[in-house]
Amino acid sequence: MGRLSERISYLKGLSEGLGIADTDPQGRIMDGVLDVLDDMVDDISLLRSEFEEFKFYVESIDDDLLELSEELYPEAYLDDDDYVEVTCLNCGEKVYFEDDVLEDEDVIEIICPKCNEVVFINDGSFDVEPSVINDDLQGTQAPEMNNNGSRYPS
Repeated sequence: MGRLSERISYLKGLSEGLGIADTDPQGRIMDGVLDVLDDMVDDISLLRSEFEEFKFYVESIDDDLLELSEELYPEAYLDDDDYVEVTCLNCGEKVYFEDDVLEDEDVIEIICPKCNEVVFINDGSFDVEPSVINDDLQGTQAPEMNNNGSRYPS
């Protein structure tokens, strides 16, 4: 915008130096056109700054929406790592966690974020190894109860 302002100022100075605005009706029209162009540059500059503010606002809304979407639909945002899917027997919520939890030496409990029930413990109390999801959530099943009443993912 600075370049346009400079060019309009140059033309105004040129027309004043030549006395075009004072001599005839065409000169007054030329002076009016230059004034309108100057106002347009100011308006465009204002629009540009408001656009930048609006752009920042929309990007922040987009970031917030992405976070919310990741929380509501975590299965849609799984990356290339392998994940385990477990369905909470208490509320039916699907819970996903990385498969490296299965090999961790420390005892880790996976808790349902919706009802705070334990959905998995990596202490070997499950009779069957959980199935690992490899970038494909189709074909996975909800966990079932085994013969002794403990939960395990299928």
